[in-house]
Amino acid sequence: MVSKSKKKSRILVHDRVEPARADTAVPSDIPAEKSVEQLIQKLKDPDEIVRSSAAGALGHSKSEKAVEPLIVALKDNHVYVRHGAAWALGEIKSETAVDALRLALNDEDEITRGKAAEALGKIQGN
Repeated sequence: MVSKSKKKSRILVHDRVEPARADTAVPSDIPAEKSVEQLIQKLKDPDEIVRSSAAGALGHSKSEKAVEPLIVALKDNHVYVRHGAAWALGEIKSETAVDALRLALNDEDEITRGKAAEALGKIQGN
């Protein structure tokens, strides 16, 4: 007899694994533009895991619409959100983000500084 067990979904949040949360997911059956809008709204969520996950998903979207909200997220009070925002801006490769990423090179967190430097390299083709 096969026993049924409940498995909790887990997501990778940069360098740690967290329980997956239904409120971080965007259904796959909605149009991409609406998905981006929903993810942008998630950058304002009170939960840093939700904000960080949204930043990562926006990077995968490569949507220019996400650039300004991600620039704001570079100043988030939680380090994982800043990591995700810097990474995402590098994936989108928008020149608009260059000044904000240069400022992030002075972030108190070493990983955020590194991700900002990597993002600048992607944007500037280095």
